[in-house]
Amino acid sequence: MLGSRRFPRYPVNLRLRLQFPTGELETTTDEVSMAGFSAPCADLPEVGTSFGFVVHLPDGTLVTGTACAMRLAPEGSAGFSCEFSPAQQPLWAAFVNQEKGSGGVWRMIGRYATSAGEDQEAARSILEKGPLGILFRRIGGEKPGTEAPGVMRLHMVGENGEAYRIAFEKHPSEPPEASAFANAAPKVLEFARRAVSRVLTQEVFLKRAPHAAVESLRLVEMVKGGFGYVAQQPGGKLGLMGLHGSELIGIEVDGKRVFPFFEPDELDRIACDTFRVADDAVKEAPAAPALLSEERFSARYEHKKLDSQNRAGCTPKQLSDAMDASQRVQTRTYGTRTLRLFPDLWLEVLRAGWPVPARGFAMEDGKALCVFVLVGADAPRVVRLEGGDTVFIIRDR
Repeated sequence: MLGSRRFPRYPVNLRLRLQFPTGELETTTDEVSMAGFSAPCADLPEVGTSFGFVVHLPDGTLVTGTACAMRLAPEGSAGFSCEFSPAQQPLWAAFVNQEKGSGGVWRMIGRYATSAGEDQEAARSILEKGPLGILFRRIGGEKPGTEAPGVMRLHMVGENGEAYRIAFEKHPSEPPEASAFANAAPKVLEFARRAVSRVLTQEVFLKRAPHAAVESLRLVEMVKGGFGYVAQQPGGKLGLMGLHGSELIGIEVDGKRVFPFFEPDELDRIACDTFRVADDAVKEAPAAPALLSEERFSARYEHKKLDSQNRAGCTPKQLSDAMDASQRVQTRTYGTRTLRLFPDLWLEVLRAGWPVPARGFAMEDGKALCVFVLVGADAPRVVRLEGGDTVFIIRDR
């Protein structure tokens, strides 16, 4: 429920060992925050149960602490609050702050960087299973009377919610009092009026977390910024849940476009929205009532446009010089491996055998020049540039 969490959550899959009173359980986190994490559990503990845990960070660091079961979900997952010793707290805080600043792009590149050996095909396979980018999932046909199974194509929504913005730009919406909230309890309707500016009139397909099922949900735009969806509470009550930009949205079923019916250029817009923009002008709402405790999307975000006019092919030296001159560089170290990403330096790469060019950020993996592909075949993926490639700088600002 909006306002029920003190800290933003980030979708991260970390190896986790829970030391329940009945024995140890190996599982993987779904989401993490400064205060704890959630994880699927085959054997759910009782609410209030405290126990030790060990979590494995991507760089191999082990963080230990004491967890307490706070929230149990019927589908077999649980939310845990955590306490850390003075020595362990900085390790967890540093990791969560890194996730806050990284967004989905670095989460996915982290999989590339930590994949075993130099097998790039294996690395790409790992990337394509991550929470960012274009995925495929079979849906339907699970209950009597439902449609035959189909294959759904999913796409990232963007770190600043560009997919949600486009959906509200293109399609009709309605105020809370004319939406599903019209028949809700008076207190719920009053809350919706204060928290929600408009509700989309049609539902979208969303996959909210790596292990979650695809759901058909009604999007809302929040008064104070950001997006959420109408949630069905136990007993039929309505509520609101926040969205944080790591979700995947359905764009096709069996090759046919589905609502919100994104056009190719709109998918390019969404692909460009890969770094969260801080908005210092947006002030936090007063403590009571807190309308949205999730990390906000930037209210000032404007989608980027790829300028492919008057472009010229470049040599490796020219590309390296452009990287050195770039004003915005993000660096991340994984063990002995250092990666640098250049979000303002977009490249288009042509390679023999590729059906279409690949577009994405310039990236440096040690001494190797790469492109983090966001538009093109098999996107998203990391491609090391080769001698026969033709490279164009299509945006360097």
